[in-house]
Amino acid sequence: MVELDIDKSVSLDLCIPLYKQYGTTMAGLRVVGYQFDYNDFHGFVHGRLAYEKLKPDPVLRNILLSLPIRKLVFTNGDMLHALRAMKRLGIKDCFEGVLCFETLNPTSATPLPSNKVEIFDIMKHLAHPEPGVELPRSPIPCKPNLDAMLHALKLADINPQTTIFFNDSVRNIQAGKKIGMHIVLVGTSERIKGADHALESLHNIK
Repeated sequence: MVELDIDKSVSLDLCIPLYKQYGTTMAGLRVVGYQFDYNDFHGFVHGRLAYEKLKPDPVLRNILLSLPIRKLVFTNGDMLHALRAMKRLGIKDCFEGVLCFETLNPTSATPLPSNKVEIFDIMKHLAHPEPGVELPRSPIPCKPNLDAMLHALKLADINPQTTIFFNDSVRNIQAGKKIGMHIVLVGTSERIKGADHALESLHNIK
């Protein structure tokens, strides 16, 4: 990933744990000291996605249009990524708006946190968490960070107490539950702690 000034030695062994810990790999990479242009990063990562595999979903579209409530997309991705996916699915006009990376972040990289740690220390902690030891927070706010989620809801004038949150991430739904939202876990019919409901498919929303 030379274009983003990220060393080639940074592999999935690092990226996946950072994604799980910080919500996005980008947020984690900033903690361990990498500097890069946010737009370049999104362009590189999302530019490799097979958007063409997404097909229009008229069933989901009709369900969304039939629900007489405010509907917004909340993603850690950037606006372009969200709009491309929604357009491919044929549901772009079903939502009032999109809460995304740009909603919560400046357009350029902020200074690195003063208490950033070395990659080795991060990996060691992720592999063997020590009680009472907290990793530094990322300068990139995103789900499942509670402050980031509350800030996004405030900007959109959304009351979490009267909101239904659909998500496929266990950490995100548990964070959503902590701030008072009604939770629906998507992608499985098995309900877990933090989820009020579980749907294998969004076609079962009603």
